[in-house]
Amino acid sequence: MTTRLRLGLVSAARITPPAIIEPLATGDDRLADVAVTVLGARDRARAEDAATRWGVPTVVDAYDDVWTHPDVDAVYIATPAGYHHEHTLAALAAGRHVLCEKPIASNAIEAAEMVEAARDANRVLMEAFHWRHHPLVAQMRRIIDSGELGDVHHAEARFVLPEGHIPRTDIRWDHSIGGGSLMDLGCYPVQWVRWLFGPEPAVTRAEATESIPGIDGRITADLAWPGGRTARVESSMIGPDAEGDSRLVVHGSAGTMTVRNPLAPQFGGALSVSTADGERSEDVDPSATYLHQLVRFRAAVVEGADPITHGDDSVKTMQVIDEIYTRAGLGPRPSRR
Repeated sequence: MTTRLRLGLVSAARITPPAIIEPLATGDDRLADVAVTVLGARDRARAEDAATRWGVPTVVDAYDDVWTHPDVDAVYIATPAGYHHEHTLAALAAGRHVLCEKPIASNAIEAAEMVEAARDANRVLMEAFHWRHHPLVAQMRRIIDSGELGDVHHAEARFVLPEGHIPRTDIRWDHSIGGGSLMDLGCYPVQWVRWLFGPEPAVTRAEATESIPGIDGRITADLAWPGGRTARVESSMIGPDAEGDSRLVVHGSAGTMTVRNPLAPQFGGALSVSTADGERSEDVDPSATYLHQLVRFRAAVVEGADPITHGDDSVKTMQVIDEIYTRAGLGPRPSRR
């Protein structure tokens, strides 16, 4: 089959294999015309090592050489969040479509500039919130819309990792390039509750544990929507849980739905519903979220399908994140200068 989508990899980050390499290796027919053609990283030796392991035919010396390469139609950007704005704008200016890792930018101002640039260039800019493309999303929505839970009015969403899981040398502890638990982990709970109740909640309270200057080791926030619906979101790189926890709990007047690992249900995802009639569980599709994400990106570029995680949704996610940081006294993540 003729290749219709040639992907360039911007960075040899550890997220790249699950996000790109492994979905392509499944042999899924929906990705039969997608190929990774070029890889660029900060270090040439690291790029060559990754290219050998991942089967990428061409290695270039710099990020710029990825999005300007003639064998590249679109790029996957997996650099730290603080670089997303710069790299995405450059790739769009070069006429390339972009799949950009979450969070899309350091702050909402950057996100809005990126979205506008994609519209001006008539190119796809899709944020890599992989969970959003999994069949579990439709499964959750079906239960909510069925009325089984009654009037859905509150949710708790959390993504918590134990102390030490992310070493202090990791980029996620670096304030200058978009570090913080809310940026790396909490962006998911923020998206879960925005998907559930609506895109523009008000932030009524936020509290952070500032593990190092400017960096939230842990943060919690209360959100509210018109009509009285509320949610609490939590993220942490310092526990207090001894084990990691990714969870969405949805409360209604007639019952509760609990979803374990809505982030990546291929790793032990579970869904249960508790009502006056008792508790029941539903099987969860074990396929990888990243496979569905790459299928959607390919469809958006090749067929003009809705990317789902793009545009105003990306901007509004960052607006909520900025407001949580502001309420917690830390302020939005700064743009790089």
